[in-house]
Amino acid sequence: MDIYGVVYSPFMARVVLAARYKGIKHKISMPADGTKTPKFLKMNPLGKVPVLKDGKTIVFESGVILDYLDAKYKKKPIIPTAAKAVAQTRLLVAMFGEYVQTAAFGLWPQADPTKRDQAVVDAALVQLNKVLDTTEKVFAGKPFAAGAKFTIADCYAVPALFFLHFLVPQFGVKDPLAGRKKLKKYWAKVNKDKLTRDLLAEMNTGLQAVMAANR
Repeated sequence: MDIYGVVYSPFMARVVLAARYKGIKHKISMPADGTKTPKFLKMNPLGKVPVLKDGKTIVFESGVILDYLDAKYKKKPIIPTAAKAVAQTRLLVAMFGEYVQTAAFGLWPQADPTKRDQAVVDAALVQLNKVLDTTEKVFAGKPFAAGAKFTIADCYAVPALFFLHFLVPQFGVKDPLAGRKKLKKYWAKVNKDKLTRDLLAEMNTGLQAVMAANR
């Protein structure tokens, strides 16, 4: 199985985390000559990664890839079947994927202090704090994002929290999760657990290299 993309992308990290958790053999690489070649565009007309190539089957969009992996590889399921558990898990997928990550990324264009608009930063931080407060309320964290077992919610939570901690301290916020006990406990846990700890280290190394190259 080939997974095209870079691990420091949160969209790619979701897929890699699921594949590693489920024990699926895979190879990670970027497509030869980039994502806009005719060959790659045959796999994904959007010209984006991640893309999964499993034999003759091609799947793109991280959420769809995760559904595919869980449907095909039944061992260690990441999507629950009980209605209440599905609702809790999908709610957290939405919170981390659509709200926490999006709010954190809103700060990215302001990363250069010499070009920073403080009013934009202040508004983005207000929005981010609202989102984090809501996430704390619905977060299970016992001991995983959606409850007692690792689920697709963790595949979204880990990369989103990585970018939160990578970006927000650059704007004078020492602890982005201050006052949010469940999220703080979870973040401490994923930094110790081998599966997630190793992924976080790879994301950090990759992103630091990109930033150094762009300086």
